[in-house]
Amino acid sequence: MLKINNRPQFIVGFFSVLYLLILLFLSIDDNYAILILPVILSVILLAIFDYKNIFYPLIFLTPLSIPLSEISDFGLSEMALPTEPMLFGLLILTILQMIYNRHLFLPILKHPIVFYIFLYLVWMFITSLTSTMPIVSIKYFLSKVWFIFPLIFMGSLLFKEPKMIERFILLYIIPLSLVIIYTIIKHSGYDFDKQSAHYMMSPFFRDHTSYGAIIAFFLPLTFTLLFIKNHHWIIRFLIISIFLIMLIGFVLSFTRAAWLSLIISLILALIIRFKIDRRVLFSSPLILIFFIWFSQDPLIDFLEKNTQNTSDNLFEHVGSISNISTDASNVERINRWHCALYMFYDKPIYGFGPGTYQFQYAPYQLLKYYTVIRSNTGQGGNAHSEYLGPLSESGILGLISFLAMVIFVIVKGINMYYNSENKQQKTLILTLLISLLSYFLHGFFNNFLDTDKAAVPVWISIAILISLDLFYNKNQDLFSNFEHKKL
Repeated sequence: MLKINNRPQFIVGFFSVLYLLILLFLSIDDNYAILILPVILSVILLAIFDYKNIFYPLIFLTPLSIPLSEISDFGLSEMALPTEPMLFGLLILTILQMIYNRHLFLPILKHPIVFYIFLYLVWMFITSLTSTMPIVSIKYFLSKVWFIFPLIFMGSLLFKEPKMIERFILLYIIPLSLVIIYTIIKHSGYDFDKQSAHYMMSPFFRDHTSYGAIIAFFLPLTFTLLFIKNHHWIIRFLIISIFLIMLIGFVLSFTRAAWLSLIISLILALIIRFKIDRRVLFSSPLILIFFIWFSQDPLIDFLEKNTQNTSDNLFEHVGSISNISTDASNVERINRWHCALYMFYDKPIYGFGPGTYQFQYAPYQLLKYYTVIRSNTGQGGNAHSEYLGPLSESGILGLISFLAMVIFVIVKGINMYYNSENKQQKTLILTLLISLLSYFLHGFFNNFLDTDKAAVPVWISIAILISLDLFYNKNQDLFSNFEHKKL
């Protein structure tokens, strides 16, 4: 029998009854969003004992997460379960650890990459306050915080142990390969045609573009696992099998932007590998941008002559990349880009507010860009650009702060590669650069950093670069005995 004077039992009993009553009330309207509360509380409890208890499952469950909209029409329908509640719990733990173990986080706080991340978040917060839809923007800003803070700060500490880097890759690619197998099996029922490829990965991925982008991100990392450490033959067989599964899934994703971004990132990696003068390397993108800007009229005329639409034939599908006249996917993407630019012209300083593009862009659409996949509610994607999205939502400083962060991460990674004296370190750094470059190049065509699928690997990869820069000697073997201070 429950006694009132037994406080712990009384508190547990009271809140259990309260929770059941709330659940009973909400179930009348078939709203089961309250079910995520025990998940959040369990996450916090597990993390208190050891943050790895939450970090490992978080990585493993990310490819398997599904949006809340699959089980409820609650207002946070885009929240991914169970990963975002887990990230929220990890955020609370991160804040507590930064308060009580400040000395452990000081080197990370002082790292220049973290400085640029803070600039990006500070300006996003400011534009959330000036937003045309403040509630939407604050929710969006908070979601960014629980994506970035725990992954960067706890991740940077976690990867002081070199074996954790290998575990991160394995913990993500194993469930990802299961999702790919699931997708291939479903896709086979439609004879692997291009049209059905758009949604075969549902409910795990929102569409084929995010699916292809994440496979592109992990293909280089999976391949590198074979070379940075001597594995048992069973592990090597597993890694090779996963790599082949991912390669098949990558091809069958029919994601042109992912194919193109990975190829370009591999070319850039070869340039870095063979030590092309860094002034040439860093100035090349600027030269390319100036060339495109001053040659835009003849380039557009040339592209408009291409009438090759998307196709089941892989070569024809690749050829449709430059079709901006009749390919619905390409025209819709240009439609979203134009809307973002016109929104920027209207509000160049503060923008419309983080997360508001999908609610504000409809009046800016032009008749000549109307397609069968056009939407007035932002369905099927946002601004279709990691760069034009911040421009329209947070103004010119939103774009500059995001670009500065991306450029500095890549430049810092390149300098780390050139300065490292250990082959394992150089291989890992170069592979991280390939993966990050593939994502940020893909970011010109799509935007996924507001989803757990992309945010977890991207921010963790940046955390690994920070950790390699802060806690490793330039000539240190990655898998030698390495002393570190635990939390």
